[in-house]
Amino acid sequence: MRLDESCLARRRFLCGMLGGGAVALGVSLAAPIVPYVGNLRPAPLPPFLTLEPPDYELAPGSAKIVMYGRIPALLLQTPAPDSVLKAFVAICTHFDCTVGYVADQNRIYCACHEGYYDIEGRVLAGPPPRPLREFHMRFRDGKLILALEKRDLEEAAPST
Repeated sequence: MRLDESCLARRRFLCGMLGGGAVALGVSLAAPIVPYVGNLRPAPLPPFLTLEPPDYELAPGSAKIVMYGRIPALLLQTPAPDSVLKAFVAICTHFDCTVGYVADQNRIYCACHEGYYDIEGRVLAGPPPRPLREFHMRFRDGKLILALEKRDLEEAAPST
């Protein structure tokens, strides 16, 4: 075997190994990204959500998070004596963090950037630029019906 042929064979072998390694690296980096990119379109929100009494009956001064499709909803039973059930989109208007109710302070709190809302959803302090969005709600046959849009609530539970 001549020297030229052996150098060519080694060079071809090394290039094949490096090329194969580069392809393997590319595939291993792209594998987790492909499902993510293919799923960028969010599922549409339901027109309304129906909750049974165990899901919405809360003690005065307490709250609960339920899911309205892909977004969290904060159900809040205001403190006594004028206890009223309220429902808000539980996403902070500043940076889309999930908010929660702080019972001892009687306000809604976003832990991401120290944002505070009152129990009406209005901004009290911090960086949130807008109040929380409130759900339209109606009781029908002992069930609570929540909807983001008034027309969807009217279609789900027409007023009598």
